[in-house]
Amino acid sequence: MFVIRFLLSALLLSSWFSLMGCDSSGWTNPPGDDDTSVDDDDTSGGDDDDTSGGDDDDTSGGDDDDTSGDDDSAGDDDSAGDDDSAGDDDSAGDDDDTSGGDDDDSTPNLADGDGDGYDSVASGGDDCNDSDSAVNPGAIEDPTNSIDDDCDQVTDENMVATSFSPTDGLALGGTTVTVTGTGMTAVTGIEIGSSPASNVTVIDDNTVEALSPSGTVGDVDLVVSSAFDTETFSASSQQGFRFTAECTDPLVCPDSAVLPSELQVTTTPSVESAVFDVTMSDNEVTDCSTEPSGITAQIGLGQQSASPAPNVNPNWQWFAASFDAQGSSGGNCRYTGTITHDSYGSFWVTFRFSQDDGYHWMFADSDSGTPLDYLEMSQLHVTP
Repeated sequence: MFVIRFLLSALLLSSWFSLMGCDSSGWTNPPGDDDTSVDDDDTSGGDDDDTSGGDDDDTSGGDDDDTSGDDDSAGDDDSAGDDDSAGDDDSAGDDDDTSGGDDDDSTPNLADGDGDGYDSVASGGDDCNDSDSAVNPGAIEDPTNSIDDDCDQVTDENMVATSFSPTDGLALGGTTVTVTGTGMTAVTGIEIGSSPASNVTVIDDNTVEALSPSGTVGDVDLVVSSAFDTETFSASSQQGFRFTAECTDPLVCPDSAVLPSELQVTTTPSVESAVFDVTMSDNEVTDCSTEPSGITAQIGLGQQSASPAPNVNPNWQWFAASFDAQGSSGGNCRYTGTITHDSYGSFWVTFRFSQDDGYHWMFADSDSGTPLDYLEMSQLHVTP
């Protein structure tokens, strides 16, 4: 009876150990031992791979199939993280299939050592310091650091604006103003009157363009700014920008300015055109044997755009016209002008006159009895 009771007790104890997750020694296991000397394999939270070290493979974390790196699923594997080799992955990591470097799978540009987009002088480029990405022909010159930042062979040059054109534009705004000088890559803004110009564009180290704001008829300062300096074209010294408008006051405007009907002139690029002419009359001018005083006359060229009339389009180009005494008679004063243009195209041509020193202008067409009409203006055709 004692033997039977002992055997039953042993059997019950063994079953209890199995239920409790213990081995025959009575010690509790983690969730299943690996076939090796370390921890668990093929579970969702174990540690050991089928190797002698590392963490669990084929699960939500842990080690890859070797002794370094992470798991192929959610760890730093060779598709989204650390490569199986000594570097990083060539798809989303840093390394380019080697143990170091950046991943772009392309051949580096040996001529551009600092990666600033400019080839070195030694490679036939114009980057004067190919070991410093902040120094290149497109950089802004800092006049305080004793470095030729923009590689123009001048160190610490200040931005110097020397001139701008045109010197006037419609008060409606939108005139393209070109400022020239040196160190112009440093320009950060242009102000005309009390308003900033828009679309400020650095063309090169000598040229910047901007669109004039709207304003009130009169002379205003034009200020060019950089991060380090400003240049002012002062209205008080008659060097500023002039806002202009169409002349509508009979007491200020000439009485009429009439073009020949449907005059068309053809020329070639960069070749002076034939003569355009216009007849101006005013009740205060009775003798045109000599040039009348107080009259400013200009010839203009306009693009054949959607709104080409010179009283609303701000980008006509204007040049001085000449008084023609021989073609004048009585109170009819004849003015002439030629145009040289360097590109192909067809353009409208007219004249404008001012009796108040260029603040208000009257524009000419071929019919003085009707409102201004660009279809009644002369034309210039520049052909091959």
